[in-house]
Amino acid sequence: MEYKARCHCGRVRFSFRSPEIKTGCRCDCSLCLRRGAVLSSGYIPAADFTPHHDMSDLGVYLWNEKVLSNYFCKICGIFTYIGDGENGKDGYRANLGCVEGIDPLALEISIIDGKSVPLVEGWV
Repeated sequence: MEYKARCHCGRVRFSFRSPEIKTGCRCDCSLCLRRGAVLSSGYIPAADFTPHHDMSDLGVYLWNEKVLSNYFCKICGIFTYIGDGENGKDGYRANLGCVEGIDPLALEISIIDGKSVPLVEGWV
């Protein structure tokens, strides 16, 4: 299926191809607990993901090991997606709250154990 997504103000838009989304996941790491987003259950391959076209509209937050790019809209602040690897080459996880036609709170939601991943010394 082809999914279209956007941030709250509509400035950041992205799309991806995926089997029908029937489940979501939440991570219990310190960052994800604070943002409360329901994510795509698995990583979407980079070949199936079309990120927002203008990187100047996006803020990016890197933390801990600095390998996951957490993208958000610079205007409304909504977290939109995570890119794994340089420029998302290893795939993306979408914030399902941004995806048109999906009610993320109606999905079966599993928990990713991010709390057990040790922090890199010096990072909070």
